[in-house]
Amino acid sequence: MSFTNFKTNECLAVNADEIEQQARKRLAEINALIALKMRTLQKTPDGTLRVTHSNNSVQYYHRIKPADHTGIYIPAAKKDFAMQLAQKDYDKKVIASAKNESKILTGFLRAYSLLFKNNSLVEKIFQKIHKSRQILVKPVRLSDEEFAAHWQALKYKKDFMPKNQNHLTAKGEVVRSKSEILIADTLNRMNIPYHYEFPIKLLRENGTKTTFHPDFLCLNRRTRKEFLWEHFGRMDDKDYAIQTVSKLQLFAHNKIFPGKNLITTMETSDHPLNTRQIQELAEEFLM
Repeated sequence: MSFTNFKTNECLAVNADEIEQQARKRLAEINALIALKMRTLQKTPDGTLRVTHSNNSVQYYHRIKPADHTGIYIPAAKKDFAMQLAQKDYDKKVIASAKNESKILTGFLRAYSLLFKNNSLVEKIFQKIHKSRQILVKPVRLSDEEFAAHWQALKYKKDFMPKNQNHLTAKGEVVRSKSEILIADTLNRMNIPYHYEFPIKLLRENGTKTTFHPDFLCLNRRTRKEFLWEHFGRMDDKDYAIQTVSKLQLFAHNKIFPGKNLITTMETSDHPLNTRQIQELAEEFLM
């Protein structure tokens, strides 16, 4: 979801970071499964299970050696032993399949590192040509820095006039509160692109559209994903808290959810916002 509808020549764009994240997660799960099953196999009895069907009944046999095609009959009273052998056979097949998948994923991640880390091989062609030639060429995809610079340069009209003109950020922006100064200055210090009160269109539950001005619209330059950042600064005020719930419901109606494309901070008079909270959230979602 793009709040700015900012578009460039992105014909080769791919959410490579999300793909890598999912691949690494799956690889970790597969390797953990292999380790677990290998430990389990060490505790299982020797031999394999042979299953036969006779007169609508199932019979189980314990084969100790591969050359033993018949095996020793396992009576019903020792069904748990048959279950151990069946589980062993199943686990060995799981391990073999998991090892193959692990090998494939490992190879994929090596290729990913070559193709997508620090831009793909195709995208590096533009970076390698001379600056005087670059100005004549339209690249297939902007670098992360170029994309962020173009995004940051978006022009928009600010429709508010704060009562307190002394709430200035390090960049000289006028904001509404000291807490917003903390957020803006932290984002600026961390080199995270943002727009203050950038207008976005939201749909109300009755079907009408409204223009909303979030406290901050931020860009993760690595993933090129946009996040709203809303600060709720008077949560010990009952009326303000009710308004906050309404605002979050409006966000949810527009598929804007905390942790997905929304960052929220809150404070009360007894629990003020601090820079450490801001930085941790910025590192989690915007770096």
